[in-house]
Parts: sequence; C-alpha cells; structure tokens
Amino acid sequence: MTPQLMPARRPSHALPRLSAVRRSLSDAPAPDVADIFVGLVSRLNAVAIQVHRTATLRSDCTDIRTYARHMGESHVWLNEALLTALEKAGSSLTPDYVPSPEQQRDIDALQLSETARFDIDYIRFQNRLYLDMLSLCERFLRTRPSMANLSIYALTLCDYLRHHLTQFAPTLSPKQASAA
Repeated sequence: MTPQLMPARRPSHALPRLSAVRRSLSDAPAPDVADIFVGLVSRLNAVAIQVHRTATLRSDCTDIRTYARHMGESHVWLNEALLTALEKAGSSLTPDYVPSPEQQRDIDALQLSETARFDIDYIRFQNRLYLDMLSLCERFLRTRPSMANLSIYALTLCDYLRHHLTQFAPTLSPKQASAA
C-alpha cells in the first residue's frame, strides 16, 4: 500500500460497537453461545463482503481495488468454511447473512463517502469491523465451546483477522494495534 493512504483522518461513519452483543455472548447459556456466535460471525462476514465489494467499485487506487477483491472473495470462503464446520459437527445452526439495519446504514455511508477520502474510510471501516470480529471470536473461544469444528473455525478466523489488521496497523490507534 502506498503511504498516502494512511493519513490520520476521522471517518464520517462509525460501525456500531458490539459491546451489548459481547455481553450477551458471555452471559448466554452454553447451548445458545454457538448459535449466537454463528449468527453474529456470519452477519459480520456478510458486512465485510459488501464493504470490500464497495471498495472494488469505488476506489481510485488499483492496489486497493485488488486488495478489496481478494478480501471479498476471502470472506465468501470464510462463510463457506463456517457452513462446512457446522455440517461436519452435525449442527442445525443457521448462519445469518443479512446485515442489521445499523450495519446497513454504515455500509451505505461508506458507499457515499467522498471520493478523496474513500480509501482511508474503507480501510478504517475494515479495521473496525475486523477488531469487532476478532473480539467476538476471542470471547467465543473463552466460553470453551463444545463444538470442536466451530472452535477451529474461530481460531482460524482470529489468525486471519490479526494478519490483515497488522497490514494496516498505521491506521489504528496504538491501543488497537497492540490488541491486534
């Protein structure tokens, strides 16, 4: 990535924080934890797919468009891996691929972002989304889920997210970068 894509600018939109959802995951009865996790992680993957597809269409930077195309395809694969993990576990849990109204508003705001600041808004949106996904996976793993396939999926997703967060660490606050 080119250095000019990393200025410290405040995005014009904000992805909703998952603090209430995180609490509900931690406080949920054991059978419900996997269901909550599957619903949330599949929805966040769907948000990521839309955000990356938006960047393939909106960015003026070839590197960003190429990166976004790759990332969108990766999140499609991550949703397929989630389905495979559920199938191998013999689970009847159902992923949820529809962004919440708040998430859809944030996607819409990114789509309307000014051209001159789109790339940085996109990367910041992605970083915030990935931090939320990482936190969700870590909280899920701390519940010591009984579904081994789902645990492996969450561990794999954590590694994937950490890798991509380090790519754009200069756009994160020092506290966020150290958490990734």
